[in-house]
Amino acid sequence: MKVFFLYLLIVTNSEVNVIKVPFAYTLRPITCDEAFYKSVTHKIPYTFYKGKVVGAHYCKDIFGNWYWGYEEQLNYDLGH
Repeated sequence: MKVFFLYLLIVTNSEVNVIKVPFAYTLRPITCDEAFYKSVTHKIPYTFYKGKVVGAHYCKDIFGNWYWGYEEQLNYDLGH
């Protein structure tokens, strides 16, 4: 099982908070963007996570390395 974390930067009137959301997969890898879209709701022009405005997002694996997921997904699809 591969574990990574989705970091959401939540914007309020006076500050920016970071929320760390764990994700895991066993077979076909998921990308950071797929994890993001599963976690948030969109109402033009804003994106929300549990009713709070999301300003940005990024992902890191359990070792603190940047995780995008596209290379892992492509390797899985090609059978590498």
